[in-house]
Amino acid sequence: MIFITGGVRSGKSAYAEQRALALGNDKHYYYIATGVAFDEEMKKRIMRHQEDRMQQASHWTTVEMQAVIPQHIQLLSSDAVVLFECVTTWLSNVLYLSEQEKNRSEYIKSCIESLQKQLLNWQVQGVTIIIVSNEVLDELPSTYEEVNHYRKLLGHLHQWLVQHSHEAYEVQFQLVQRWK
Repeated sequence: MIFITGGVRSGKSAYAEQRALALGNDKHYYYIATGVAFDEEMKKRIMRHQEDRMQQASHWTTVEMQAVIPQHIQLLSSDAVVLFECVTTWLSNVLYLSEQEKNRSEYIKSCIESLQKQLLNWQVQGVTIIIVSNEVLDELPSTYEEVNHYRKLLGHLHQWLVQHSHEAYEVQFQLVQRWK
């Protein structure tokens, strides 16, 4: 597993795609898109990412997910490359959907554990996994409890991802720093 984080518009998505494509043309590429087009800015970002992938020589199978990895891609062959874009959006989706649940904290915990289990299963299957996330933890604590809860969950998830990754990178201004 390869973990890539960085600020918004830092170049981390482009770097993640380059890393994936460098693995060769004999791979089956899966792009797990967690973004939901809820406003014009998000629609434009999604379209830009789609256009970037269409211009590449390799074919990407795009899988849209909000909170749960679809069953049809849970079992993949060892020639698969999964690019998960991105953890921060996925976690926002989980928190949003959890508001409709009776036991909100259990729902959130279940979604996180399910994602972690799937990532570990893919590793066992020999799938190359590239995880992209945004670095939002450098900010001062918020006055809003929900924002601090999100940051706490994200921090723990980032730590888990780095612990289980073979490589970890931070991208800023299209400059890549390898941390692991």
